[in-house]
Amino acid sequence: MQTQDNITPRLLSIAQAVAYTSESRAVLYREWKAGNLEFVKMGGSTRIRRSELDRYIDAKIRTAA
Repeated sequence: MQTQDNITPRLLSIAQAVAYTSESRAVLYREWKAGNLEFVKMGGSTRIRRSELDRYIDAKIRTAA
């Protein structure tokens, strides 16, 4: 996922995280409340580290295997 300036962001918005993981907003928030995802507050916005999403996806793959 790159921006128009060809920069890959380290922090993704919730909408970007939904697109990145193919999970719904509700699922991401549920996983956050369960302690399975760490969100970052920056000013008034909520972001998720790309590395955190990769860790989450890898964990889902391991449990599915």
